[in-house]
Amino acid sequence: MQLAWKEIRHSKGRYALIMAVIILVGYLSFFLTALSYGLAQANRTSVDAWDASRILLSDDANGNLVSSSVTKGEESAILGSSADSEDSAASGDKAIEPVSVLQAVTKIKKAGKASGEGFNTVLLGVRSSSTLVPELVSGRAADNDKEAVASESLSTKDGVQLGQHVSVGRAGYTYTIVGFTRTAEYNTEPVIYVRNGTFTLPSAYASMTSASEASSNGQQQSGQSASAADSDQTVVASGLVVRDASKKISLPDGMVSLDIDAFINNIPGYQAQVLTFSLMIGFLVGVSALVVGIFIYILTMHKRHLFGVLKAQGYSNAFISRSILAQTLILSVLGTLIGLLLALLTIAVMPVTVPITVSPYWFAIISGVLVLFSLIGAAFSARAVSSIDAIEALS
Repeated sequence: MQLAWKEIRHSKGRYALIMAVIILVGYLSFFLTALSYGLAQANRTSVDAWDASRILLSDDANGNLVSSSVTKGEESAILGSSADSEDSAASGDKAIEPVSVLQAVTKIKKAGKASGEGFNTVLLGVRSSSTLVPELVSGRAADNDKEAVASESLSTKDGVQLGQHVSVGRAGYTYTIVGFTRTAEYNTEPVIYVRNGTFTLPSAYASMTSASEASSNGQQQSGQSASAADSDQTVVASGLVVRDASKKISLPDGMVSLDIDAFINNIPGYQAQVLTFSLMIGFLVGVSALVVGIFIYILTMHKRHLFGVLKAQGYSNAFISRSILAQTLILSVLGTLIGLLLALLTIAVMPVTVPITVSPYWFAIISGVLVLFSLIGAAFSARAVSSIDAIEALS
């Protein structure tokens, strides 16, 4: 280690160039990791707040909650098969909970009218006192169908305030914001939590159209049976969230069960974003190892005479190899730390509209990988030392 430090201090310019490469690659890797993690979280934070094991969707929805619909008959069959019910839910059993989703533009109402350009939001309909709603950071829970709680990102990014009235979608569903939850987003859009049933699901229109066609074709035999059929075919939710992994459920025809990780991967755009950034970061780390390895190798070859002198003085190949690896370790650790610091400073000044999030877990992994790959690249240079002949190097 002492020899490594002496060489670095003696050839500051050469080693500064190597460290600059590590700093730049590390900086870009950390920044892209934070951006990738932030985008991924913006797709799933509301789902993570459910703390669920799986979700039940219609089989024709392709795993997408927005495209799914659950009818009253299907919900009753599932709740009945699992010994769950609205009564048991009200008494504290939250093993299975319905959730409805509507993606729409929300506008703040002023003087009784929606004003401004509006902002994209996701309306999630849940039960009263639902455990699917994240913890509140300000305000209170909704007490009736006209009140809602929203993600705090609506306050920080879009300027929504407690007590304001908002109009959602072309239908103009109006709610009063009475509380803010910790950041909850779905498919990169902030979430507003309302009572289930206070808005019409897009998938419900198809159900109503089918019922109307069936009625006109004379498929309903009597007023009583028609009323029962209409009731069972009424769309009541987009999906059913199952929190208890051990819950045994008998699924009716037309319903499928997805574990929560598979469901998250089916969120439109989520998997593509994660894979794209993962490949970019992986290539960056690989290129970093290659560049550092090449630089160290070139420096090693330039120091053949020095290594020949050391061998002539009795120093072993192992000692010289350890010196090369120690140099690389010092450079990679310092370069990675400086790159991390620069990335954190950049993230700190980024506007709140940029979906960027620091993940200590992934930052630690990236740091370790950068250092490890740099050492692997330097190991090839260390092997070249064993082929240096002392007499030949001194001649």
